[in-house]
Amino acid sequence: MEDLNDLMFFAKIVEHGGFSEAGRRLGVPKSRLSRRMAALEERVGVRLLQRSPRRITLTSAGQSVYERCRTLVELAESTHELARQASATPQGEVRISCPITLAQVWLTPIIPGFMQTFPQVRLHVAATNRRIDPIEERMDVVIRVRRPPLPDSDQVVRKLGESTDLLVASSGFLDAVAQPAEPEDIAHLPTLSWAGKGDRYTWSLASAGRALELRHTPRLVSDDMFSLREAARAGMGIALLPRRICQADIREGRLVQVLPQWTSPRADVLAVFTSRRGMMPAVRALLDYLDQHREDDSDA
Repeated sequence: MEDLNDLMFFAKIVEHGGFSEAGRRLGVPKSRLSRRMAALEERVGVRLLQRSPRRITLTSAGQSVYERCRTLVELAESTHELARQASATPQGEVRISCPITLAQVWLTPIIPGFMQTFPQVRLHVAATNRRIDPIEERMDVVIRVRRPPLPDSDQVVRKLGESTDLLVASSGFLDAVAQPAEPEDIAHLPTLSWAGKGDRYTWSLASAGRALELRHTPRLVSDDMFSLREAARAGMGIALLPRRICQADIREGRLVQVLPQWTSPRADVLAVFTSRRGMMPAVRALLDYLDQHREDDSDA
């Protein structure tokens, strides 16, 4: 059976461009590496490396062997990393950001359970609607709500659930106005809207394969979903709100769903982080815990 250490030595010599640098990185004398490579070439019966005073190059056979060796080394390193992570105790500080409403209705209620499960982890939670760059602001995990398709990014994304917005109003409000039969009818009624960019307000709506962007002029604009919900309860107009924060009011009659066949397109709740490699056990534990307590507003 082939000596896997020799295959690893061979891959590292190629990766680091020579015996000297590979020996320094591995903590193995250059002379030992040279002997092991000579023995490996003798066993396989072909020359793998062309040696010169200035550099080494791969032979054609060496290139083929290196591609296989590299896969073996990566597998061995990832196996070691898994074992290390399994044995490491999650501890230290984890920084996480989350949109305000989602933090209130989903993240905040599950945090105590996480902290009880992992008592050595300290959490720093930033509840903000501002777009956070995880690298610039040193965030380990950034929670975002985005509609697919997602833009290309070099960051890693993990889906944690889905969210849908509903059109709602109080029954008293609907009794006092002409009942909307189509989404376009809403544009002529008082609306309550999330703060957007600039002074153009649109709602994205979809129904049975149809999609439209509904322009409207809101009577109330706020970046607080709960303020919009209270105004809708009070009969101030029609609001487009996440299902999770208005479903109980619909069930108990404080709000009525307007044009129930029309909702916002599905949005994904995402955990964004910079890399899976070298991830602290505490961060991995938090991501796994969030995944186990997924945000799914169909269960609200």
